[in-house]
Amino acid sequence: MANIPGDKTQSEIKRLRKIRENLKGKRPSFRRIESWRYKRVKERWRKARGIDSKTRKKKGGWPISPMIGFRSPKKVRYQSSSGKEEILIFSPVDLSLIDSDRQVGRIAAKIGRKKREQIITEAELLNIRILNPISAKIDLGDLEEELELDDELLDEIDIDDLELSEDEEFGEEE
Repeated sequence: MANIPGDKTQSEIKRLRKIRENLKGKRPSFRRIESWRYKRVKERWRKARGIDSKTRKKKGGWPISPMIGFRSPKKVRYQSSSGKEEILIFSPVDLSLIDSDRQVGRIAAKIGRKKREQIITEAELLNIRILNPISAKIDLGDLEEELELDDELLDEIDIDDLELSEDEEFGEEE
């Protein structure tokens, strides 16, 4: 049986993905020092810089700092769970830069509904997988029907027919 180089790299990548998943489980959540003590100090990590900082000195019992050993293997870094590289999409033009065999797209958060729909239809034509298409598929037809029904109900209600006591009219309670 001949040794095929493609099979070796695929098995290597699978092995590295498994290592990355194991590392993710062992990686601590890096918290900013004293974030548990003060509300004004957010949990987002900031490097310890104080001259007497226990975290900077790596004392036991204090939060651990990020180190090089916590990184993922280089070959599988920045890949999605499917093993493909994620590309951030801002416009339908960006889809032409994506190789559907190696890459997947993620629509940027600041993109509006109309442009999202354009990107999704273009991606379907080019057979490109989009990781976050759900938020773009909003059907406004049902919402418009509900609003029309509410307007009809409001037209049927006559304000003079509502019976309120004098106390309720002025917002006073007994």
